Amino acid sequence: MKSPPDLHVPREWHEAAQRLERDNIRTVGVIGRTDSGKSMLTGFLFTSAIQTGRDVALIDTDLGQKMIGPPACVTMSDAQGLALAFVGSTDPVLGWKPLLEGTQRLFSRTDATIKIINTSGLLSGPGRRLKAAKLQVIQPDLLIVLGNAPDLEPIIGERPDIPVLHLPSSPHARRKTDGERRAGRRQAFHRYFEDAAVLSLDPALLLETPPAISPDRRLLVGLRNGLGNDLGLGLLGGAGDNEAIEVLTPVRQAAIQGIVPGMLALDEAYSETRLKAEGRGWPGARSLL
Repeated sequence: MKSPPDLHVPREWHEAAQRLERDNIRTVGVIGRTDSGKSMLTGFLFTSAIQTGRDVALIDTDLGQKMIGPPACVTMSDAQGLALAFVGSTDPVLGWKPLLEGTQRLFSRTDATIKIINTSGLLSGPGRRLKAAKLQVIQPDLLIVLGNAPDLEPIIGERPDIPVLHLPSSPHARRKTDGERRAGRRQAFHRYFEDAAVLSLDPALLLETPPAISPDRRLLVGLRNGLGNDLGLGLLGGAGDNEAIEVLTPVRQAAIQGIVPGMLALDEAYSETRLKAEGRGWPGARSLL
C-alpha cells in the first residue's frame, strides 16, 4: 500500500495527512476524475495514518480499477485483513444497488478509528447521483476533491454540512486507455483465481437463478457464509436440476452457505462479458463504461 519510492508527493497531500491526525477525522471520502491519482492519494493517506499509530480502514468502492482485492467487489483492508462485498459487475451503474449495500455493510463492519473511502472516477449523469448516494451512506467528516472536477460542484453544493478539501492531482497520474483498463482487470482476476480449486457444490446453495451463458465462459459468482457475509468469488460451471454444480474458487468449501450469481461471464483468459442487471442497477441504466 506504500507509495513507490520515486513518487513525488505534493506538499498539499502531506498537509492533508496532518489535518486528518490533528482534527481527529474519522471518515474521509476521496473523489475526483478518472486517472487523477485517487488511488495514490488514498494509499498515501492510509499509510500515513498507520505510521501515526491510528487504527485505519481503507474501503475501495471502485469496482473496476482496484487498489485492493479482486474486481466486481467493494473491498476493505483493516487490522483484521481483507474483506469484500460482492457486487458482480465492474460497472458501478449496473451494480448500483449491491455497490451501495456492500459499501454500507463493510463500513459498518470495521471498528477502525479512521475510515478512508476511495471512489471511482465516474462523475457524469448517473455517476454523479451515485456519488451523492455514497456520501449519504458514509457521511464523511471530510470530503477530499482531487484535481479539477467541476462535475462534482452540484453534489458539494447539496451537502454544505460536509467540509471539503481541494487537493492537486498527482504529477505522476496519467490517462489509461480502455484497453489498459481491461488488461488490468484480466490480470487482477487471474491473480485472484491463480490458486483456486474446482469444488462440487449443491445447486440448492444458489440464492438466485443464474443466467444462461455460452459454454466457453463461466459466470462470476459471490460466495457467502451462513451469516450472509461474502467470503470471496467463484466461477460457476455447468449445472443441472438435480446435479452438483462446479465452482472454481480459492474459498474453502466448508464455509460456503450461499452462492450469488453475478453480472459478468469470464472466458479462459479472464476477459469479461457483461450480462443484464435485473433490479440491481440504476433505474433505466445501461453500461456507461
